[in-house]
Amino acid sequence: MRKLLGGMVLAVVALSLPASAEAQRRPAAATGGAKHEFGVDLGVAYVKPDGVDGGLALQTPLDVRWGFVSAKNMMWEARGSLTFITIGGTTAYAFQPGVNVLFANSPGGHRRGMYLTGGAGLLLADDGTNSGTAFAFNAGVGWRKPWGSAAWRYEIGFGYQSESTDLGLASQIQIGGRIGVSLWR
Repeated sequence: MRKLLGGMVLAVVALSLPASAEAQRRPAAATGGAKHEFGVDLGVAYVKPDGVDGGLALQTPLDVRWGFVSAKNMMWEARGSLTFITIGGTTAYAFQPGVNVLFANSPGGHRRGMYLTGGAGLLLADDGTNSGTAFAFNAGVGWRKPWGSAAWRYEIGFGYQSESTDLGLASQIQIGGRIGVSLWR
């Protein structure tokens, strides 16, 4: 467990450095005063592991996002989710940190309209006897729709997760969507 937690801390630091550096370079006045976008999402996906039949997966509890708002059409976003699973007396913990880049495709910039996204992350898991890591990549298209001072955020996309022999996980693809809300500060 100590090895898993140490790996999680190292992964979060490594994945957040590029976004932190970008946040230091942009002027706050050019983004309407907002420096960060905070959000939570729920998702559903069709998951197809290699060599096994696929199925529907509800991606909960919540994915949490922290974006570094930019006056340009590109913005960085750190994402993370923590999952606790109990099946048949077996307990597993999984932490999935990641970083995505968003490209705004509309005059609304990063507050409304369409965007393209792509990113990478890690799956860090521990089932009590084994711990391991898998790599994940994703790409998608999304839309922000203003909702008062916040915005609804819809995203559809494709994801790939590598195999992890330590965890006994086969590589898998995911096709699905997310819905969430964004707040700016």
